[in-house]
Amino acid sequence: MSAKSTAFQKMHLQEIEQRALLFLSLDRSKEYARRRILQNLRWEFEFSSPSGLEKKVDEILNNVYRK
Repeated sequence: MSAKSTAFQKMHLQEIEQRALLFLSLDRSKEYARRRILQNLRWEFEFSSPSGLEKKVDEILNNVYRK
């Protein structure tokens, strides 16, 4: 993976984490956060591949919602 694509993926993983933290602070359920984050990724990558980001959503949510 090139440095550019690694930075791109890291940025998106941080964004997913920030969204998860936002939903947690708004007292939304983990399932609600999962659904909204996946919808956002699918919209954002409507014309391209999300490069495996969807597979990381559950891992990120589990880390955020156990805090």
